Amino acid sequence: MTSEVDSKIFRAYDIRGIYPDELDESAAYKIGRAFAVYLKENETEKPEKIFVGNDARDSSSVLKRAFMEGAADGGFNVSDIGLATVDMVYFASGRFNLPAAMITASHNPKGWNGFKLMKSGVDFFNVKDLEAIISEKRSDRSELKGEVKEENIEGDYLNHVLSFIDIDAIRPMRIMIGADGGVINPILKSIVEKLPIEIDDNHYQFGCVFDADGDRANFTDENGEKVNPSIAGALMAKYFLKRNLYGKIVFSATASKIISDIADIYNGEAIREKVGHTFIKKRMKEVGGILGVETSGHYYFKNNFYADSGVISFLTMLQILSEEKKNLSVLVSELSKYVSISEMNFEVSDPERLIKKIAENFEGYDLDWLDGLTARTPDFWFNLRPSNTEPLIRLNIEAKDELILNRVKDDLMKLIEKENASI
Repeated sequence: MTSEVDSKIFRAYDIRGIYPDELDESAAYKIGRAFAVYLKENETEKPEKIFVGNDARDSSSVLKRAFMEGAADGGFNVSDIGLATVDMVYFASGRFNLPAAMITASHNPKGWNGFKLMKSGVDFFNVKDLEAIISEKRSDRSELKGEVKEENIEGDYLNHVLSFIDIDAIRPMRIMIGADGGVINPILKSIVEKLPIEIDDNHYQFGCVFDADGDRANFTDENGEKVNPSIAGALMAKYFLKRNLYGKIVFSATASKIISDIADIYNGEAIREKVGHTFIKKRMKEVGGILGVETSGHYYFKNNFYADSGVISFLTMLQILSEEKKNLSVLVSELSKYVSISEMNFEVSDPERLIKKIAENFEGYDLDWLDGLTARTPDFWFNLRPSNTEPLIRLNIEAKDELILNRVKDDLMKLIEKENASI
């Protein structure tokens, strides 16, 4: 196997590139072959097969075929589960303890595509290892070629996600659904048929918007107002902590303090972690966390193999509203103790150096470096962290009131401009 695969498509924990300029069928085949080699070298026992699913992008089916051919040539049987949400692939890997691959570029624009790859049990790994296998030409052709077969796991998946709620306790509701890309729609149709709810885009109790591969859920209240993902996470934290005394909630470094407040009230423990799927999931497994929260709308569940799921997030909110018997806007207002900005991005010449210079202006404050720089006072906190892929810094601020928030935002923007000019 030649090493002609664009190196920039290999990120830390997934593969993404523009089709077909950076990622085409030839590259997909080589990735499939390399994945087979990786599994032989890194799984304790050779897995029985590999599960593969794909999103609804135009290029996903052709890339999937090439990938499956590569994996089969590497000696693995492949189960093609067809058009799927990414959490269906997580379920297949976790439920059957087998490796899996999802062909998707998540929220990237049209024209992009990629792969999410995992070992048995939804165990993610650094896919740059596959780049090394390809460049070193370590993919020997197996004497015994694997078979590719279609497999329907939808029934098992539906039983799994519906196990997170008490169907008999769900009260009749009208729901607004937003689904980007269509992959989530058939799944939601099957779920709605089993529940006393109906889809209504005009008059509804709450709305839920899913991303292209179905792992992210963002909510709106009955008035169409967007719900801060931290508030949604705090509602879920309250729900799970009432059922799991002394449970642990893992939340990203940019999420609201309301999550730790709720954990304190309901005898739980809130644990901050770096932003990112891999960091949140790994920390949850380490501490046995019952819930993970990111401000991007990703929510992770212990009983979902510590993986995120837009569908389970939606069902959990449905259960919460059924039990609370209050409008979502009321539940949100009860937790709206703090105000925050939308994340701001600044193009800078040297992100790491700039953040260190900013920190010099906050000596004596409560500082931590878990994920970039976080500074805390009794009235506000802010986080300034570098982008992993671009020459940017990202700023998040939360405060007790709008006056403090705007003052801190203005001061930090001026400070960033001043320090960046001096570098």
